[in-house]
Amino acid sequence: MNSENHPATTFKSRIKSSLPYTLAVAIIGFVSLWVRMRPYDHVFLSNGFVKFTSNDPWYHIRTLNVLLENYPQRMFFNPMTNYPYGSYIHFGPLFDQMMAIISLILGLGSPSQDLINTVGAYFPAVLGALTVIPVYYIGKYLGGRKTGILAAVLIAFAPGQFLSRSIIGFTDHHVAESLFSTFFMMFFMLAIITAKKNNLRFEDLFNKNFNVVKEPLIYSIIAGVMYSAYQLSWPGASLFLFIALVYA
Repeated sequence: MNSENHPATTFKSRIKSSLPYTLAVAIIGFVSLWVRMRPYDHVFLSNGFVKFTSNDPWYHIRTLNVLLENYPQRMFFNPMTNYPYGSYIHFGPLFDQMMAIISLILGLGSPSQDLINTVGAYFPAVLGALTVIPVYYIGKYLGGRKTGILAAVLIAFAPGQFLSRSIIGFTDHHVAESLFSTFFMMFFMLAIITAKKNNLRFEDLFNKNFNVVKEPLIYSIIAGVMYSAYQLSWPGASLFLFIALVYA
């Protein structure tokens, strides 16, 4: 076998060619996080008070506190809204559960209020920066690595709703929707791409041809997990799934 065609040689060449782009995405992600943390002084005030942005972040922090006091049970009905009837909490539980788990781990099972507020304040900025990763790969699959880098730069720094809702202190579930829906699309695309590359047919499923089915199946399962996370962040995710199913 020609050494240039050896699997190990091919793998090394792929790693070498992709390394500059991987480093570029990492740098874009870190700078994106830094940009989202810039209003630090407007969130963490000099008197020790943590000032969350807008109304919904305060609501999520209250939900987070109630969750930690009764962990792992999260309230789904809030008697303190829509007086005197109360109202159901319409958004999903995953966003609050993720913050609760991080708080419990960092607080060794008993997080302080300062730690809870700190986790809550930084959480949207971290999720916003992580969104750079799936956006890069979606761009790469559509138009190549340079397109992926351009897409990553745009999602990282473009002004607008995504930036404002993934800034430090804007502790709302919208940034989780964006992250998980984008990861869902990335793995959904990978499942379709690998299915076409392997010439997947229904006969392969019935005949248990795992060499053909394995790769698309793995990506499909991960896409399903990401969609589930999206659905648990926002009930309206079913509309997004409907569009994907129509395409598929």
